[in-house]
Amino acid sequence: MTDYERHTLNAYRTSERAAEYKRFHTTDWSWGRFVTWLEQRAIAQELGRYKWKPSDQLLDIPCGAGILGKLLHQFPFQIVASDISPEMMDIARAEYPTDRLINCTQADITDTPFPQGSFACVITLGFLHRVPTEIKRAALREISDLSNHMVIISCSVDTPLQRIKQTVLSWVKRNHIPAPCPVPIKDIIAECESSDLRVVRAFMVLPLLSAHALLVLEKS
Repeated sequence: MTDYERHTLNAYRTSERAAEYKRFHTTDWSWGRFVTWLEQRAIAQELGRYKWKPSDQLLDIPCGAGILGKLLHQFPFQIVASDISPEMMDIARAEYPTDRLINCTQADITDTPFPQGSFACVITLGFLHRVPTEIKRAALREISDLSNHMVIISCSVDTPLQRIKQTVLSWVKRNHIPAPCPVPIKDIIAECESSDLRVVRAFMVLPLLSAHALLVLEKS
C-alpha cells in the first residue's frame, strides 16, 4: 500500500476518524480550526463576487465532514457533496441546507460519475497537498471537466520558510503531521492552467504563518 493510499485514500474510512477530523477543523482549540475559519471567510468573499442563480449547481468534492456546508446556506446553489469515504459523508450530510442538497455521492475525485460541465462551481479543499503529482493532475482534469464556470481550490504550498516551520514543529510537537505533498504555488498554478483553468486570484490564507493557499479559477 502506498503512502497516498494509507494516509489519504483509505485514511478516513471509520466514523471515529471522520469525527476526529471534523472536531480538529471546527470545535477543537487548534491551529487547523483557525486557518479553516480564515479560509471559509475568504471563500465566502470570493463566492460573493458572482451573481449566482437558484438553478446553479455547486459540487463540494471531496466534501469530507461537510465543513463547507454551513457557509453554503448563504448562497442559492443546488448542492452535490461527494467523497470517497461514506463515513465522512454520513457526518457531512447534516451540514448542508436540506432543501438544496441534491445528494451525497460516493466517488473518487479523479473519476466521478457526474456529467461534464454540469456544475457552475466546483470547490476542492484540503486535498491537493495530500496527493502525488499524477493524482493532482488527474483530479484537476476531472474538476475542470465538471465545471462550466468557476473552481475554487486550496493547497498547502512549499516554500523555504514553510520548510523551516515544519522542521521546528516536528521538534516541538512529536505528533505533528505536515502536508505530505505540498508544491510551490507557481507549480500548482501551472498545473491548473494546463487543465484549462485560468487563475483569477491566488493568495495565501495567512501569509508567512500558514502554508495554505486559495486559488480562484475560471474555465479558459
